[in-house]
Formats: sequence, structure tokens, C-alpha cells
Amino acid sequence: MTNKHVTGNEFNNDELCHQRDHGSYQKDKKKILDGLSRVEGQIRGVHRMVDEERYCVDVLNQIAASRMALARLAMLILEDHTKGCVSNAIVEKDSAESTIEELMDVIKRLL
Repeated sequence: MTNKHVTGNEFNNDELCHQRDHGSYQKDKKKILDGLSRVEGQIRGVHRMVDEERYCVDVLNQIAASRMALARLAMLILEDHTKGCVSNAIVEKDSAESTIEELMDVIKRLL
């Protein structure tokens, strides 16, 4: 499946996926950045809780919530990567094997 060429602030996965300095998550970039900002706030909250010597279970619950938020963001990026970069590499067959190996390595690290 090939993505159409677009102009303006939109992106073209065909061009981006061949460059390791770009990702295929541009369509979700705002959602990802917003999520990262929320996680930053959660982490600052955990820091504050520890500084205030709050109850251990409350701190652990906030850490768990932060980890889950990061996991959701990672899955969003992984999905975009798979549908963009990996899909294009498989179609083109030029770097399919190495791209799949890279995908499997990153999935193993996320688990």
C-alpha cells in the first residue's frame, strides 16, 4: 500500500520511511506530544509525592499510571511504524528482513 503524496504540513510516509532520521508517526505527533506532556506532569507529581513523603501505595499507583501512559504512547508509535516504515520495506523487499528484525527487537524491548 502506497501513501499518496501530499503538501503543506501533511506528510508522505513513502519519503519519511526511507530516512532513519524521521518517523512514520507524523499523523499522531500532536497526540504523542500531548501524551508525553501528561506523563511529564505525572512524573513531577510522583516526585512531589515522594518529597512530601506520601503513602507508599499512592506513590506506586502513580508510578503504575505513568508506566501505562508511556506504554500506550509506545504502542501508538509502534503501530504507526509498522503501518508505515515496516509495510513499505516489505513491499519494496529491499530491506524487509532487516526491518522485520529491527521491529522484533523493539517489540522485545517494549515487553
